[in-house]
Amino acid sequence: MILQTKREIVNFHQNLYKYNMFNMYNMKTQITVRDVDVKIFREFKAEATKQGITLGGAFNLAMEKFRTEIGKKRPKLTSWKPMPWGKGTEHVSEKMDDILYGEEQ
Repeated sequence: MILQTKREIVNFHQNLYKYNMFNMYNMKTQITVRDVDVKIFREFKAEATKQGITLGGAFNLAMEKFRTEIGKKRPKLTSWKPMPWGKGTEHVSEKMDDILYGEEQ
């Protein structure tokens, strides 16, 4: 294909840009995953099929769930506030220590 006029060249580049932008947004990524447990993978694939979704769709759901649930910040133990257990329970922890570890000498 030989482009002769400036307009043809501009049109060609504009169409090429549109084509590349369309493909960029519709690209599929192929990946290779190592160290996958075969039994778990078979169960995963069977469940995806049973749910009527593709394996890629199931991976997307699993990765999103992993990202949102596993990545959540867990509250630090030091951020927990003491809870009132009622009158007369102020020394329960010390009494439990005595039971578990023996009385102080």
